[in-house]
Amino acid sequence: MERTKTTDRIRPLWYRGVTLEESHYKAQREETIELYLSLKNEDILHNAMRRAGLEDQSEGLPGWGGNLGQFMGAFAKLYCVTGDIRLKEKALALANAWADLAQEHPQLLHGGTYGFDKMIGGLLDLYEYLGYARAKELVSKLTDVSIADLDRSIDRDGLQDERMHGQIEWYTLPENLYRAYQLFGDEKYKEHAQAWHYDYMWEKILRRDFKIGPRHAYSHVNCLSSAARAYEVTGEQKYLDIMEIAYDELTAHHCYATGGYGPGENLFVDRDDYLGFMLESPWDLRGEDPTFVNFAGNRVARSDAWGSCEISCCAWAVFKFCSYLLRHTGKAKYGMWAEQFLYNCVGGQPPIKPNGELLYYAQYFADGGMKSTVDRRIQAMGHNFVWQCCSGTFPQDVAEYANMLYYCDDESIYVSQYIPSTLCFDFRGQKVSLRNFSDFPKHSRAAFELKLEKTASFPIRFRVPHWASGKNTVTINGCPADVPVIPDEWLVLDREWHDGDIVAIDYEFRLFFKPVDEYRPNLAALCFGPVVLVSTEMTLLEGDISDPSSWIVPVKGEEMTFRTLPGHTGALKHICRTFVPYYTYPEDKWYFMYHRVYAEGELKPYRKY
Repeated sequence: MERTKTTDRIRPLWYRGVTLEESHYKAQREETIELYLSLKNEDILHNAMRRAGLEDQSEGLPGWGGNLGQFMGAFAKLYCVTGDIRLKEKALALANAWADLAQEHPQLLHGGTYGFDKMIGGLLDLYEYLGYARAKELVSKLTDVSIADLDRSIDRDGLQDERMHGQIEWYTLPENLYRAYQLFGDEKYKEHAQAWHYDYMWEKILRRDFKIGPRHAYSHVNCLSSAARAYEVTGEQKYLDIMEIAYDELTAHHCYATGGYGPGENLFVDRDDYLGFMLESPWDLRGEDPTFVNFAGNRVARSDAWGSCEISCCAWAVFKFCSYLLRHTGKAKYGMWAEQFLYNCVGGQPPIKPNGELLYYAQYFADGGMKSTVDRRIQAMGHNFVWQCCSGTFPQDVAEYANMLYYCDDESIYVSQYIPSTLCFDFRGQKVSLRNFSDFPKHSRAAFELKLEKTASFPIRFRVPHWASGKNTVTINGCPADVPVIPDEWLVLDREWHDGDIVAIDYEFRLFFKPVDEYRPNLAALCFGPVVLVSTEMTLLEGDISDPSSWIVPVKGEEMTFRTLPGHTGALKHICRTFVPYYTYPEDKWYFMYHRVYAEGELKPYRKY
């Protein structure tokens, strides 16, 4: 059964035809590939066996496991975007080895909601992107076991407490079940998907009732991809409405300047100021209740051991969600959240370590943060937070880099993101190449070269970023183009194109402060165009929050580096502070993203005691 196309206004290239040019992003992807290829297949499989109560002679990977399906799916997609045959071989070897083990040990098929979802997702990736025919039988067996095993009588409000009976993240199941229905046509997948619709949350969103209660952050954004597949299969408008309403609410009220969300892995906490509250220490709260109810229904205090955003997993949920919205609506605005994560979240992660440590959480705390791959939590059975869920989503994130840049329909080419890359595909009867040879976001100018076999007329549509409200310029072969440049819309260049045409777009990068929320308007992060900046030292800032360029100026000779003028860092008038991009910031060094910004004269001099 072919991929459903009736709901797609525009479509991506499905992990083919896009090459990353030399850049920070390509280097990050290649580094990730080499590490994951170095893992022994028997060690990857060991975790799946251990979870099923089986023993073997391999050492295995530490951590709680459950990521075999994620690894296989990442290898399949990374093969498609790079052509590295080693990735295809590894994905197929793992799948065949697991299938043979499952035939001998059927308990491997019993993975609960979490393991089932991850495993069928990986197998569907192998079927769809590598043509792995055996996946059809394996997905069918896994689904039959899931239908028999899962308890449908559980409370469906999504609170991750004992009422779930261990069936965590059940609301993500419909996405891959609907996908299996689309690929294989068996009604059992559709029926099983419908049985796990998240009506509690979806109906509240439709009513714009966002008093949902504290819920697990990543998986509750991820469940919106289940609504996306429900829309694809049923065609019911309400599911697209759910997605669009949720996007507007989440990006307006639940995200930090980076696009990151879910402090302490919590979303919809029952206090309106929870974004800012979760950044401040008890020292700052000054008598306020320092506790809140978390996604498990427990009253807890904010802890630095639980960071501000679960980077790899949250990025994976956002990349998928934005792609569904772009496809189904064709609206440029839905590239914004993905852009934030690309530049400021997963793009800013340090390399994953050979022992499985990675940046589980980003830290945006007002009293400082550090990029560290050391997680300071431990599970009851002694499992560290290595080779866990984020180690499964991280390689999928970097595979998505090539899939999130360009879209098309029968008439147009769409540019959604601007990292250096080349698009090559057959378009309207001829081979077309569009190469982004700029160094975005290091520099504000995005430049493209078009290669054609013959002259042709068609539109190229460029997403105008949300922040691009300054003096933007567009040129074609060096000549100004008089076209509307409206944030969150497509910039349309519709003309007769010739081989070698050059398009250059300069979206003016400007400094601006982004307050964490309306309740703490003077707790703000400094941004430069799409890039969030951090200070190398803590300070109070004193100046016009609406006009930072009047007192924070570029440092001559240093890229994207800024410094306060004297007299703008509180009581010590001679001290200046330096700001640099968060995404380039090194590991194990303190930075300060959210600052207390006061109007000039608002801070009082020191009193004598």
